Amino acid sequence: MSQSRMPRRPDPEELQRVLEDFSEATGLATVAVDTQGVPVTQLCAFTEFCRAMRADPLRSKACHGCDAHGGLQALLEGTPQIYRCHAGLVDFSIPLTDGDAYIGAILCGQVRMPEAEMPDPLLAQSDWHGDPHLEELYNKVSVVSRRRIAAAAETLLGLHDIVDLALRNEAETDRHDDGDASSRRALSLVPPSRVTASDERVPEAQQRNPTEMITAAIRREDLRSAFLEAATVLDGAYANGVLEAIREGRLRLDEMILAAAMACAPRTVVRLRQLMMHERRRGDVDRFEAQLAAERFICMVLDEYQRQRPRRHREINDLLNDIARHPGQAISLTEAANSLHWSSGHLSKLFKSVTGCTFVSYVTTRRVERAKLMLASTQMPVQKISAELDFSQVNYFSRVFRASTGMSPSEYRRHCLSREERHGGAAVPGSNKGRLRA
Repeated sequence: MSQSRMPRRPDPEELQRVLEDFSEATGLATVAVDTQGVPVTQLCAFTEFCRAMRADPLRSKACHGCDAHGGLQALLEGTPQIYRCHAGLVDFSIPLTDGDAYIGAILCGQVRMPEAEMPDPLLAQSDWHGDPHLEELYNKVSVVSRRRIAAAAETLLGLHDIVDLALRNEAETDRHDDGDASSRRALSLVPPSRVTASDERVPEAQQRNPTEMITAAIRREDLRSAFLEAATVLDGAYANGVLEAIREGRLRLDEMILAAAMACAPRTVVRLRQLMMHERRRGDVDRFEAQLAAERFICMVLDEYQRQRPRRHREINDLLNDIARHPGQAISLTEAANSLHWSSGHLSKLFKSVTGCTFVSYVTTRRVERAKLMLASTQMPVQKISAELDFSQVNYFSRVFRASTGMSPSEYRRHCLSREERHGGAAVPGSNKGRLRA
């Protein structure tokens, strides 16, 4: 797909018009969101299933989380991303930028795909199955081919020329602006002329709150979702490599985790504060080390939360948490089945039904994700990264990585470095690499 992005600082009214026309022409749902996944345009052609999901506050937050992560993934990869949302539908995302700054994304889709073409889930799947009304609405959602979605992504991306032309006069005005911020329109509000009684913008009080999301993930015993919330906060903190912003972002994340601990496992709070203070005394760390610290803290909270609950048998969610705790471990299907006292065949079928992908594919994807972070935010040699992620040979690691990303590990690292130089680090998590700016 093209490496282009939508134009800088789009006019919300013009963007709304383009999205409405695109939805009318394709039948696909569209919306523009901010960096937190909160809609900033009206919802265009949304399916009845998605409207019903978003009517529930908790599920609506999961929708915002998916939209936020989808936009960030598209920004990181530099190309539209096709993914499965938490509810099981397929979307694609296109990042929106203002110069070097990431300001949000366009989300489009809300369709089903043939099982053989379904992409991997972006986040943990929501537990809505069993609700007769939602199942009825889900079954009404259109089934389209992956090729059609890819073509739609290219088409929407190409419309940026139309929007850019409409904004050219405004851009000229901005260059001669006297600095009055009120004269500048940014992608931050639903256009007043388009607000109607049916407008579904989420009220401020109900907007996505990372602290609540981490707390909810711990209560669901869903480590991966909690880790992803922490990653989103850290990505924002490390985006431009500014030392003060990094410190503030890490401190903010610590407070979020402490708040989740107070809500779920109060006994851990004192110890957590001690460990966090010790971590800060270590000084400034790279993006990868910050992620490891956040994951350790979240695991402490979950472990205590589980100790408070009645003893129970291990289940598939425990296995998913094991994989999240040790993303570099090459656990086999047989080892996983033995840990649950199940047969390999039973685990294989159940795992596919829960996650939407095979066990081997899921574990490999988690290992590649960790490799990306290590390559982007550390100077660790590729051979050492390969060993850390439990690959038997560096050549095999390179083949697996290339099959997933289209690049070798070294090429991916160079790609991240060159993007950092072009965009001041905004596109690459943990792109400080020892060059933090005070």
